[in-house]
Amino acid sequence: MKKTALAFAAAVAAVVLVLAGFTGGFVVGHFRPETTGFETSAQLEEAVQEVRSIILDQAYEPSDDTSMTAGAIRGMLDSLDDPYAVYFDAEHYSFLDEQTRGEYYGIGVTVTVREGGLYVVSVFDETPADTAGLRAEDRIVAVDGQTRDTWDLDEAVQLIRGPEGTSVTLDIERGDPAERLTLEVERARIDIPNLESELIGEVGYVRLLTFNQHSADDLADAFGDLEDRGAEGFVLDLRDNPGGLLSSSIDVASLFIEDGVVVSVRDREGVEESYRADGDPVTDKPLVVLINENSASASEIVAGALQDYERATLVGVKSFGKGSVQQIEELSFGGAVKLTTSRYFTPQGRSIDKVGLTPDVVVEMEPAEQAERETDVQLKRALEIVREKL
Repeated sequence: MKKTALAFAAAVAAVVLVLAGFTGGFVVGHFRPETTGFETSAQLEEAVQEVRSIILDQAYEPSDDTSMTAGAIRGMLDSLDDPYAVYFDAEHYSFLDEQTRGEYYGIGVTVTVREGGLYVVSVFDETPADTAGLRAEDRIVAVDGQTRDTWDLDEAVQLIRGPEGTSVTLDIERGDPAERLTLEVERARIDIPNLESELIGEVGYVRLLTFNQHSADDLADAFGDLEDRGAEGFVLDLRDNPGGLLSSSIDVASLFIEDGVVVSVRDREGVEESYRADGDPVTDKPLVVLINENSASASEIVAGALQDYERATLVGVKSFGKGSVQQIEELSFGGAVKLTTSRYFTPQGRSIDKVGLTPDVVVEMEPAEQAERETDVQLKRALEIVREKL
């Protein structure tokens, strides 16, 4: 980031702190209400230094430059009205990088944002979250005392995750009427496979949890193994999969589409870039894809492409509707910022942002019913459809 931009951001954050004092009855000297803006970068930098000096010299509890800079960056991102814009400091950016490589240090849950609220989607067995008593559908109200009117998923994840052996305190609401609980959970290395697979009769079932650097290779191995064991058709389960790397979604779609556009990305100037399938399909056998309200981003790219090409039948309920693309830019002084840079469109030109994908076969189901094979009516219907195609 250029020093001028950083300086301007620091000025904005500091000025907000000063102006907030007027509503509290402070007596302030040297106030010049005629000041409305800046015309040159030199004026911006001068203003920054002026406000910084006031904070350091006069504030009852002055902040340091690191805190002012972090606040400034968050302030600039807030000005975008972009729900996915977030700042990662150096420590939390390393956690994000670990996630894309398929490594996890946290408590062992998947979470999602619904109508601004943060909810637990699933709790993995024999993890710190399981031991502490967290349950699916718990609403997380606060993380280490921090609350939000509207949660950002990546921000929530970075707050919950952390170094092995440290703890995070979660305030949760459970049930109706809501019971308020406070749980302290110790973080650990979470060794959870990103993929589950099994042969159900003559149908191969594969569940993918996230789209990371290994997802396509892992899927190819799983499909090949199941086919060698006699699978005549497949169910790919993308329920509760929040997405991940755009590149991974292209690689995964390429396992089932021989040729053609997988997704088109359009920036703010209307410039469009198309990403095409680039691999040999691992199978041409019947395929059903399961989606639900927590299937988002890369999951929707893959499901949307397979639906447009009529390569798979989509079963479940309408997906999340995250049709925007975020870019992560590393900062020269450590950390990174993530912000929306474009929107994506399916091969047929559909935008699903805030709309979602509608399954070919809608099957309503309570989230808790997914935990047991006997009550998972979405999976049962998917298996029926595959068998009808054999």
